[in-house]
Amino acid sequence: MKPPTVVLDREVTFTTREVGGRTIFVAHHEATGKFFQFGSEEYRVAILLDGFRGVPEIYQTLQREGMNWSTEDLAKFIAHLVKSNIAILKNGDPTAHPSDETETAILQDLAEIESTCNQSRWVSEKSINQNAHELNPSDPKRGDPHTSDPNRVEASSLPLAPPPSGPPPARPNQFTSLLRLLSLLISQRIPLFRGERFATVLNRRIGRAFDPIGVFVWCILVGSGLCVVYGHREAFASELRLVFDPGLWPVLVLIWAISKVIHEAGHAVAAKHHGVRVGGVGLMFFFLAPLAYVDVTDAWKLKNRIHRVQIALGGVYFELATASIAAWMWWSLPDGYLKHLAAQFFLVAGPATLLVNANPLLRLDGYYVVSDLTEIPNLRMHGRRQLGALMMRIFFGAPAGRTLLNGWRAAFATAHAASSVAFQVVWMGGLIIGVAMWAEGLGILLALAALLLWFVVPVTTWIWKVWMMESSGRFWMNHYRWRLLYLGSVLVILFQQLGTVSSPFDRRVPVVIRFQDEQVARSPSDAFVETLFCHRGQHVEKGTLLIRLSDPDLTKRRDAKADDVEISELQAIQFRRQGELSKSATFQENANSLRRQLAELDAQIDQLTITAQRSGYIVGSQVETLEGRFVSAGEELFRVSDPREKELLAAIPEEDIGAFQDSISKEITARVRLRGGKTISAKPTSVRPRAYRTLLHPALAATVGGPLAVEPSPTDSNEVRLANPHLESITKLDPVTSSEVRAGQLGTMTIRDNRPLLARISDAVVRDFRRFSRVTQ
Repeated sequence: MKPPTVVLDREVTFTTREVGGRTIFVAHHEATGKFFQFGSEEYRVAILLDGFRGVPEIYQTLQREGMNWSTEDLAKFIAHLVKSNIAILKNGDPTAHPSDETETAILQDLAEIESTCNQSRWVSEKSINQNAHELNPSDPKRGDPHTSDPNRVEASSLPLAPPPSGPPPARPNQFTSLLRLLSLLISQRIPLFRGERFATVLNRRIGRAFDPIGVFVWCILVGSGLCVVYGHREAFASELRLVFDPGLWPVLVLIWAISKVIHEAGHAVAAKHHGVRVGGVGLMFFFLAPLAYVDVTDAWKLKNRIHRVQIALGGVYFELATASIAAWMWWSLPDGYLKHLAAQFFLVAGPATLLVNANPLLRLDGYYVVSDLTEIPNLRMHGRRQLGALMMRIFFGAPAGRTLLNGWRAAFATAHAASSVAFQVVWMGGLIIGVAMWAEGLGILLALAALLLWFVVPVTTWIWKVWMMESSGRFWMNHYRWRLLYLGSVLVILFQQLGTVSSPFDRRVPVVIRFQDEQVARSPSDAFVETLFCHRGQHVEKGTLLIRLSDPDLTKRRDAKADDVEISELQAIQFRRQGELSKSATFQENANSLRRQLAELDAQIDQLTITAQRSGYIVGSQVETLEGRFVSAGEELFRVSDPREKELLAAIPEEDIGAFQDSISKEITARVRLRGGKTISAKPTSVRPRAYRTLLHPALAATVGGPLAVEPSPTDSNEVRLANPHLESITKLDPVTSSEVRAGQLGTMTIRDNRPLLARISDAVVRDFRRFSRVTQ
């Protein structure tokens, strides 16, 4: 390759800015609309790229000026400038990949100088991503939550290692094309129109919302809206549960679209209000979900960070205002569909936008606000690079690289990076699992693409860089490779142990206290209470007469049925005497059928007299008012129970049967924590071999505050049944414990988990997503 000569693009302009007491240089590429941050040394190198000086001459100039840059540093820096279109190759191979062949050519051109100067091939871990920091490399809209590109794997997200001893290998074009295709599969961006005129018109009408008076009015509006919501929090909580109703999804999509238009208008108006040019407006599809964006990249030109914060929060600012208006509309509207729509608009434009858009751990509005307030441009890049360097130093003993941050900013960036990585692992992992389970075939394809882009490629690249650090010694091994193999072995053993060793955590089974063998006296039919022989709190013995009911209609039907039996029998006798045996047999058969019906009526009449089936106390809130009342069939009259004889009913989900049976076989005493703070001990007993969908106890239903999800019964819309089958186990309590607890008291029984830890985690994740999918279907 012909020795390259590099010249800085004429479209690049520099401005200075004070950040954290240090002078930085912000480069703006007018043609692409991108911004880059340079340190003083990087700015000096960029200025030397005049198209006349060769790279060796630039290197010698830097050495004379005392800049301790290695040939690797200079080569990577210039190659990245060319790749980012900040600099242009005046000669050399025009087909070369700027990040590979260009860097190789520069290294070869500097090899002779390097040997002459006897410089180390690796002086520090400095690179373009530490020194020429691109403030907004891919997103057309700075600070908008709907334009952050989750597919993009930043070079700063993993720790950099020194390059190998030979020239870096070229990246295969087929693999690069595959990654771009996968990225396009996950995220697509569609520009719609230019937003400058749109923002200008809106700024004339509502731009004063960002003036001090407008901010004061906004505070009053949002504060009053919060008071309305807080005063009716239970009603809004019930509205929140309706978000998962599939029948309301078309309306929610419309509400979401309106709120996002308001959100983007907020960013555009805030930018125009502070004199920033508004670029394109468009639509982006992320995991097939439509998201909006507006280009306000030029906000980086503003030196006033409060103005930049206003632009970043412009969307949330407008959405919270409209959410407060929706809360007031909900309060003033009469009950009906419009009132419900107002509540749903509040939930979408209020809590939802705060939870997502204002989250500083995602590259959304909240992240840019924190970056501006702390004066740490590229907070994510700085933090992840420092976190990566810290990990490299801890696990591999690699030398610490130079950082552009100092003081508390360095520690803050590292802490932010650790928090954001942990959050995004959970968030992205849940997103991948959810899409794979929800969208089935296409969802699995999208999940695989995301897994490859967000995990496999970065981890593989990082391992390769660590493996190629420094030259290898005997047996092609060095310190870093030994460390890498050791850590890999530790991880394999750790996962093997997590997959086989029992989980140290416990399982919790819902339980409820109830009386043992409790007699529930119910009315067998619609009847009057004729005589009551007991009172509430009275102790009765088994067989004691408790209540006598009267049902005149039932008695009348019984007497009429007895007459029909007698008539049928007389007719059978008459036809038999007349020799008509067939007719006699017919009437005799009819008499037998009527006699069976009569026996059933006699049994119902006998049930009108209720006696005690066990010894115990009369329990009931309306016992004294029963005499002379009319009661319906099935209505509960009172109960007979003994407070010294209670039992523990455990409702066991199917996935916990194995662990519960294991506790029974080992005769382990379980700890039961009841609501109210009371804790008792109980030994689990045998499980009944049948799974029930019927509600085992009324207090367990989620509709009355219980722990078990229920659904309408398919046979009776007024009844509910368990959403998932449960088995039951009954444990009798001793008299002392029975006297200390109350019937109907809910709690949880803690049993040991017999699953491996990894199985427990995977089961919990899959179970939660299945429940969510069931709710949303």
